[in-house]
Amino acid sequence: MLTLAATIPCVGGAVSTGLRPRCLALVLVSLVVFAACVPVYRPLPDTDLVDAPSFHSRLAGCGEAAATVVVTADTHLDPSCEYVGVVITASNVTLDCRGARIVDADGSHTFGIEIRTAADQGLTGVRVRNCFVSGFLNDLRVQRTGFKTLAAGAEYDHPTMDIRIENSWFHDARGSGVFVDGYVTGVTLHRVEVRGAGSVGVYLEAGSKDNVIEASYVHDNGYRDTGPAWVPITFGGVQFRYVSTGREGIAVDGSRNNVIRDHWIVRNSAGGVFLYKNCGENATSEPAPWWQRRYGAEGNVIAGNVMTDEPTGVWLGSRMSENQYFMDCSDPAYVSSGVTRIYRDSAPDNTVQHNRFVNVEHGVRVEDDKNVVTANSFTGAGTDAVVIGANARTDVLHEPTRATRVTGNVSTLANPSAFWWAYGEADTVFTGNETNRQPAVFTQSTPIPIDAFLFAKKIWVP
Repeated sequence: MLTLAATIPCVGGAVSTGLRPRCLALVLVSLVVFAACVPVYRPLPDTDLVDAPSFHSRLAGCGEAAATVVVTADTHLDPSCEYVGVVITASNVTLDCRGARIVDADGSHTFGIEIRTAADQGLTGVRVRNCFVSGFLNDLRVQRTGFKTLAAGAEYDHPTMDIRIENSWFHDARGSGVFVDGYVTGVTLHRVEVRGAGSVGVYLEAGSKDNVIEASYVHDNGYRDTGPAWVPITFGGVQFRYVSTGREGIAVDGSRNNVIRDHWIVRNSAGGVFLYKNCGENATSEPAPWWQRRYGAEGNVIAGNVMTDEPTGVWLGSRMSENQYFMDCSDPAYVSSGVTRIYRDSAPDNTVQHNRFVNVEHGVRVEDDKNVVTANSFTGAGTDAVVIGANARTDVLHEPTRATRVTGNVSTLANPSAFWWAYGEADTVFTGNETNRQPAVFTQSTPIPIDAFLFAKKIWVP
């Protein structure tokens, strides 16, 4: 197993402390004590486990490790074995890995731990703990098979509920580390580490809702396509090449009423937490897996997190101004000209509160309506605290970003105008904010540059 060790570099030396995941709260306290310091982590081996297997738990021993273990009753693993995968298909069961590793050694497997039920059958009371999973397409996936065919209004007739994953480590997934699939509800991630995923660290798929991600560590994800080499893409029979921006730590893709709290979110490629609506990508290029995304990313609460060394901390409506021409979307584009397609994003009515942004270039970006940004702090080498406004929506649809509440935030960034808007805003409530111990002023400023295409810093035809 792993613990987290915090090394806090300060003037005159460093303080280094080994910390088990259950002690993340102590790390948060250390931020207060070492206000000018930036935490850096490294994993350390440990054998500390949570709880013990129940009396009736079945041991899936080394003889079962070479094939996927199917869990339909309480099951624990042998920590001396290395397993190729586990699937949970029943309610009211516990999988206790006891520190065993579940590893995709040759990159040929899809899921490390899969929690699965049919879309017309509920699932409840699942516990997963003490697992180390690495190298799969998704190290953990929770899904309802057949969910894409659910009728509007009937998506939650047979819900998933009370699914808890705790004290576990998800490393080096080829795609997203943890994937909560469409219309999945009631999942809690508690004291987990998600590290080194090629794509998003934790992905909340369209239609999922009422999930909790708490007291965890999401870091160094989203770098799969960001190396110095170009990435190929074929569109309309033409091959292009691009250099990628990478992905964020947590993606809230048309997912609602989730709580993301008390995290460390550190050094992810594109940023910390992005909220947006999938535009119905790959509608004509991959029609078989395509499905209609019905909901926006709304009603989410992002609270009490520490975000460090991110390009953007929280982005509400992260695709509102982005050119998604290459996404092949089914939603109607309100800008459609040449190689430009811009779609209406949806991320209203979210709350970002009591977070600390340390060395985050753009703290909170707001591009949809009726969002609340309150009681956050912005310190270190960042450029902006809160930025409001969406370009094409304002210029083309004449709909400025409306009714944002920005209250009680504190910035010590070098920028004296850390709270600002561009393109357009309306009915913003701006009170009680501070910049370097002075009342903050909400001003108009130069817009943040937008890449030519979503996910692409540079794109060309060879």
